[in-house]
Amino acid sequence: MKTSRTLSRLLLALALAGCAHPPPTLPPGLADARFVLLGEVHDNPRHHRLRAEWLQALLADGRPTRVVFEQLDATRDAALNDARNATPADSHAIALAGGLDGKAWRWPLHQPLFDAALAGRAELAGGNLPRERIRAVVREGSVPAGLRPLLDAPGWTAQQQRDAEADIAQGHCGALPAAQIAPMALAQRVRDARMAQAMLAAPAGSRVVLIAGNGHVRRDRGVPHYLRAAGVPNSAIVAVALVEEGDNPSVGAYDQLQQTVREPRPDPCEAFKQGG
Repeated sequence: MKTSRTLSRLLLALALAGCAHPPPTLPPGLADARFVLLGEVHDNPRHHRLRAEWLQALLADGRPTRVVFEQLDATRDAALNDARNATPADSHAIALAGGLDGKAWRWPLHQPLFDAALAGRAELAGGNLPRERIRAVVREGSVPAGLRPLLDAPGWTAQQQRDAEADIAQGHCGALPAAQIAPMALAQRVRDARMAQAMLAAPAGSRVVLIAGNGHVRRDRGVPHYLRAAGVPNSAIVAVALVEEGDNPSVGAYDQLQQTVREPRPDPCEAFKQGG
């Protein structure tokens, strides 16, 4: 009888512990999608923590998954895997081996995502190009040959180009010289195409998750555009943006929006005002 009561108390304690930390509610469609794109405002820690919870929940089903990080250099995947084999629990060392610029990305903001991916035994991959290659795109219009088919695929419209250039101008507070706007919009397209390429390289049948900024995961002209250009059906893609209070993304840019409180930060345009 004493053993029975002890077992009952133990089961009750476990049940209460489970209630104290309920599993996160995944946005609709994420669990079944082949291509999952999770956006962010880069300096908002709430966005990284919430997406890490979603990633942990996704990986709990054991489905083979590749996680592509905008923050990593796609040319460093071999070093990334070597570091993972050498120190499988050291997310910082692994991220650095994959080309993460800790200062630029304000590490450890993204650490919860790396920890979740490693704990869930996901494959990690870089999605971005080296900084010098992006500079070459801006300076010379030099697009890597392997990305040209995606950029030249039918479907990119004049309106998309205008919208992309408007985003670049707005993102630089109207202070960017007019001659630089189109080259920088091209660089954005090249990065989007490269991330799509990294997602497309995942083994057949596996789930692929992209961790990137909201601008990259938007359906109308971000990474999903290039996935579709490569033949991925629209129904296989789910794009979720994490936004802040007061943000008003374009209608239809994302499948779903999750809003959080705004992260306190200085006026990003102040530096441009002072420079002028």
